Formats: sequence, C-alpha cells, structure tokens
Amino acid sequence: MKQPNDEEKSETQEEIPSFNSVTDHYRNIMGVPTNKIDMKKMPRILRYFGYFVFSIFAVCTLLFIILYIVQFFR
Repeated sequence: MKQPNDEEKSETQEEIPSFNSVTDHYRNIMGVPTNKIDMKKMPRILRYFGYFVFSIFAVCTLLFIILYIVQFFR
C-alpha cells in the first residue's frame, strides 16, 4: 500500500477522527465518508441548492418561533 507523502497530505482534506473502534468498523464496512465537505469545491448548482434549502429551513424555523410566541399575546 502506498503511503502519502507530506505534499499529498497537505492537498487532501482533513480527515474526521473516529470516535471509537465501533465507528471505525462501521466506516470501513459501510463506506461512510471520513473527509469534511468543502462547499467551495462542489458544483455551483449544488451549492446554490444547499444554500436555498438551508435558507428555507431557517426562515420556516424563525417564522414558527415568532408565530408561537405571538399566539400567547392574543
């Protein structure tokens, strides 16, 4: 198995450490990604879609909280 050198390590994304041996086993068997997502490397349309979905979720959450508080003052 080829060992990455320092230059290759600096170019790759930072790996998320395993919590314990069970999660390490689950990653190896199920193929769970170990690298953090870099949004700047994703295609533009996927980034905009992610931002849109997150924004809608945030607006709906704020609206729910505001309406929940307002109903007590009626």
